[in-house]
Amino acid sequence: MAAETFKSITTYSNSYTEYAIFYYGLSSYYNGQEEIAKNILLQLSRKYPNWNKNYEVQYWLGKLYLEKGDYALALDQLNRISNNSLSADVESLKRYHLSQASLEELEGLYENNPNDEIVAEALAKTMGQETLNADQLEQLQSIIDKFDLSEAEITNQFVGETTKKNSYKVAVCFPFMTADLKDDMRLNSNQWVIDLYQGIQLGHQKLLTENTSVELYAYDTERDSSKMAEILTMEEMESMDLIVGPLYPAPSELASAFAFDRKINILNPLSSNTEILTNNPYSFLFHPSDYTQALVSANFMKSHLDGEKKTLIIYGSRDGDSVAAYQYRQVLLDAGKEVIMMDQIPTTDSEAVAKFISDNLFEIFTPEPDDPAILEAEERRKKLQADGQEVDEEQFIPRSDIEHVYVASSNELIVAKIIGTIDNMGPKLTIMGNDRWLESRYVDFRQLERLQVYMAAPRYVDYNSSKFSDFQRRYLYKFKSVPNQYSFIGYDLMVLFGNMLQQGGNYFQHEIRQKEYLPGAIYAGYSFQNGNDNSYFPIVKFEEGVLTQVNNPGDHNE
Repeated sequence: MAAETFKSITTYSNSYTEYAIFYYGLSSYYNGQEEIAKNILLQLSRKYPNWNKNYEVQYWLGKLYLEKGDYALALDQLNRISNNSLSADVESLKRYHLSQASLEELEGLYENNPNDEIVAEALAKTMGQETLNADQLEQLQSIIDKFDLSEAEITNQFVGETTKKNSYKVAVCFPFMTADLKDDMRLNSNQWVIDLYQGIQLGHQKLLTENTSVELYAYDTERDSSKMAEILTMEEMESMDLIVGPLYPAPSELASAFAFDRKINILNPLSSNTEILTNNPYSFLFHPSDYTQALVSANFMKSHLDGEKKTLIIYGSRDGDSVAAYQYRQVLLDAGKEVIMMDQIPTTDSEAVAKFISDNLFEIFTPEPDDPAILEAEERRKKLQADGQEVDEEQFIPRSDIEHVYVASSNELIVAKIIGTIDNMGPKLTIMGNDRWLESRYVDFRQLERLQVYMAAPRYVDYNSSKFSDFQRRYLYKFKSVPNQYSFIGYDLMVLFGNMLQQGGNYFQHEIRQKEYLPGAIYAGYSFQNGNDNSYFPIVKFEEGVLTQVNNPGDHNE
């Protein structure tokens, strides 16, 4: 009713026309007609640019744009306001809505409004909740310094100055289950933990021979949170420079909280869970996180794909599978590639997985009968038969224009079903997976080579290298047993992080942020330049029966 009344007044030219138009706009807003309200106020500002209440128009336009998420247009209006009576309201409005903007949006706003303190504060607070690389941390620090913001209120990601020492203390918190250990290692259910620690011991021995002084302390967590809590009360834990482990989620959460509170670096040697790194600048993953594996894999693969063809993404039920799938998709979309489908297999039930394959892959890879490619293939087949030549029927089954499949899952059943279906149906495409597929009982290596399967392989080892031969010889001599993947991990992490401590001090993250590539003692290498997980790892595929690395150091930064 009010809107109609004000609208009728706007048809007359008098001293109240501007007010009538203005209140007509506000009435429309309160009636839920935001688009009409915006157009009315825009018309008012253009028709009467010298009206003495234009600052009210600018405020309401700014509010309308903010509520729609049009932040750049909102700032353009709000920054025109010169009347100081609205300053507090404008600041409150901007703070509230900009707190809901994404990091990417805020970065763009700050680039165009480098002197806007509220934009800068919103960007800083959002950055403070993210896991940042070295360049982003430097930018965040510059914003805090420029606008004299409270570092404590913005972020917990800044690490203090490092301290160089003559010797460093490393605590290894593993579920050794010492009370249950048997002399016959075949009877130990946790022998893999022992293998992991023996690798660490051998790495420690190597450090000492190279005059890198590290003191090693071992604690048995017994797979028990209360035992972990007891260990953390020990006075000596306060003086540790690095904590390795624990290996299970509940004790790990306790140790992470302790490390954050005491400002001690902590390393998880086995997990790829991205959440472990969240909001803890002292937390490290030895392996790449699920997010990083997908990022590096997609950056590698995008240069090998035909821009005209499409990608299919399938992911499993783990949270990490979903993180990887969405990150992989984003990299390809940013590169102008088309992702035709991204579907989750939310179960590992055999029948459910088979149904997913039937409902999705068969439909995608089977073209319509009147597909021009089918008709062309049929003509070629007939011509060969007429000429008396032998015909391979399989080569005449054209498929859709999908070129690439990314499978974000290590589940044996899911992987075997997908690989088997693609192999049986015969589409020519590339597949990206991960090196855990090599452990599957159901996937044949010849099949992986035939299908051009690429794999992200953080655990790839060149068994023909001299450094591996040297490691294996020393391991056999010291422990009288054959090393395995857990032994490799323990050895490499001890050598790597021991050297990090020696070179960079207790807060070695300052030092490693400056290094693009760090060579591995057994593995191919590492890079922690972009965060607290390793972003350099091999991508491998089978070539003439040999598992071969196909990327180079530095590819992770593409």
